[in-house]
Amino acid sequence: FGRTEVIDNTLNPDFVKKFILDYFFEERQNLRFDLYDVDSKSANLQKHDFLGQAYCTLGEVVGSLGSRLEKPLGQKS
Repeated sequence: FGRTEVIDNTLNPDFVKKFILDYFFEERQNLRFDLYDVDSKSANLQKHDFLGQAYCTLGEVVGSLGSRLEKPLGQKS
């Protein structure tokens, strides 16, 4: 769907870019988040280190306290 800005040298990034998604109460809307360690200006993600990914649904985010959800990173499936 989209890509955030790159945040330099932090384990706790505070992203500024927001994504607006339509939420449909009666539908399961799956989300996948991929995390990369970006070491160059290249936009090609294959040139960066893959750190992990997390899955959830938009309903889990909307229904969580403050619309904030934490998930552990897993490996690519």
